[in-house]
Amino acid sequence: MSALEKFGVEIFTQHNIFERISADKPFRPDNPAFIFIRSGSIKLRQHFSDLELSANMFMVTDPQTVYELISVSDDFQSRMVSYKREFISALSLKFNRLITYRYFRQQMNVGVPFHQDDMDVVWKSVNFLKYILDSQTEMTYKKEMVEHLFSVFCYQMAGIISSEDSNSMNQMSRQEEIVFVFLNDLASHHHNDRMVEFYAERQSITTRHLSSVVKTITGKSASQIIALIVINEAKVLLNSSKKPVSEISTILGFSDQYSFSHFFKKHLEVSPSQYRNQFEG
Repeated sequence: MSALEKFGVEIFTQHNIFERISADKPFRPDNPAFIFIRSGSIKLRQHFSDLELSANMFMVTDPQTVYELISVSDDFQSRMVSYKREFISALSLKFNRLITYRYFRQQMNVGVPFHQDDMDVVWKSVNFLKYILDSQTEMTYKKEMVEHLFSVFCYQMAGIISSEDSNSMNQMSRQEEIVFVFLNDLASHHHNDRMVEFYAERQSITTRHLSSVVKTITGKSASQIIALIVINEAKVLLNSSKKPVSEISTILGFSDQYSFSHFFKKHLEVSPSQYRNQFEG
């Protein structure tokens, strides 16, 4: 049983992080995670933007997002703190807003920079938590130790981020809020609705206004983002499951396999079957 299953949290280093970050195909994380970069760099594509993370930066991954590894440097050194949502909720920590806000910020930024001193503190904290998690020695209060050490890590992150960005953390701009709601609605409804009008109506704003704000904040149109998210979802289903293309088209809300194949080929210039064949054999 993995530490994630047993305790609700698991820590990966640069030596085994690619057990969770697929190196050769788009992937969706099973659980949210913090990724810290101590040296070197890694470049990921997430939906409609590329993230390049270098030394003394971190990002938060989210299970609703599809990522693709673009490149990683030879001197890459990292820690990934992966956790179950129910685990962090059980700790009675009021960090949902913090994590949600940071997740939103990642849609526009190339990673969050840390001061060297802050990274050193968090790095030591994460390493000690990893030491306890990996220890084969019998510990009577191991579960409680893990919970408290993870709480320490959360408080460290909250303190660092709030001191760096206290004003903007307390309040999003109206435009950021519109895009944030759009992205969350899209995560929940893209299987059923791919029309910009649907997402505009959910916020009681015009389609033109939603499209304009999304374009201003992200650099891409609302329809482009919708298409990207559906395509990324299709990629993951095609490369990580044995489901027939017809079943995948139904899951993604297309009326039939032909409509899905036409949509897929329009955006990737290959058919779903041709795309899947790249990962077989």
